[in-house]
Amino acid sequence: MSPSTLHRIASSNPTAAGTFALDMRSSPLDAFDAPATYCNPLPINAADPFVLRVGETYYMYATSAVTQGFIVWTSNDLVSWTEQGLAFRKTSKSWGRRHFWAPCVVEKDGAFYLFYNAVGRVASNRSSHRICVAKSDSPLGPFEDVRTPLFDVGCATIDAHVLIDNDGRSFLYYSLDCSENARSEIYAIELASDLLSTIGSPVRCVGPSQRWEGTVWNEGPFVFKWDNSYVLMYSGRGFFDPLYAVGFAVSDSPMGPWDKSAINPVLRRTDDVSGPGHNCVIASPDGSELFAVYHVHRTPAGGGDRLIALDRMKVWRDTNDEIKMHVAGPTHTPQALPSGVEVGSRT
Repeated sequence: MSPSTLHRIASSNPTAAGTFALDMRSSPLDAFDAPATYCNPLPINAADPFVLRVGETYYMYATSAVTQGFIVWTSNDLVSWTEQGLAFRKTSKSWGRRHFWAPCVVEKDGAFYLFYNAVGRVASNRSSHRICVAKSDSPLGPFEDVRTPLFDVGCATIDAHVLIDNDGRSFLYYSLDCSENARSEIYAIELASDLLSTIGSPVRCVGPSQRWEGTVWNEGPFVFKWDNSYVLMYSGRGFFDPLYAVGFAVSDSPMGPWDKSAINPVLRRTDDVSGPGHNCVIASPDGSELFAVYHVHRTPAGGGDRLIALDRMKVWRDTNDEIKMHVAGPTHTPQALPSGVEVGSRT
């Protein structure tokens, strides 16, 4: 999603510039008698979702075929998805051999770039996670590797996310993984204009520092621009943990420094839903609502078996000019379809 998309949503409320247009007190969350609804979790056995909109179609990529590559699904309403097969498939020549995780796809100059992490051979002939880039002329693929790995900081890097700012500069956010680092911490580095090389050195964004996060994991970054500020959503604790949850931090610059919100976590476990986390953000079909798309555990015990879910979210500035966020979930009861979806138009 481009920064301008969120700006349009922020500007759509004539009474409060920079405030999300939906009034949550009278939102569709309460409209359980609506003519059409959806219910979480969605029947998609996957994790780490990323959703891209091209025209009227949504494309979802996720940790899915972990030994082969990445499946892509399509939808016109965000809740009814059709599997379209593998958008990226490893070959005998692929650098990545296993553990294909956490895809992110961005569009630039008519081409689509898939950022992902996988395990392949690195220095000293050992295997480790690195971030790679593949490219396609279509969001459906097939994507073909163009830079593998993209860069190498000497230890495992995962969970790539790319922000293309309004001025055309691009930034990569990723997690320095605790499998080879003392803790999983989130870093940022600027990308060259072709998205295939980096500029300068990585800068640390955030690491575990709030009590709810535990002491090991900050991962799954997703950054968007809101009212001339930058919002970094991230997940704390391990993906397998029932207490896996989502927080956010704010900065005036895409490279930080970042200030974590005191209201974190904004998406957390309930009695009915375990381990909501590793989210992306996307606008509804008519652009008037924001949704957090994330994964949850199939069972209350947690673990690696996960399903996709989505819920409405709100972002605004309070009277002290601080950015606040509310994710109206995780839900497991019927919710109204995203705004702009006509009943009977779902595919």
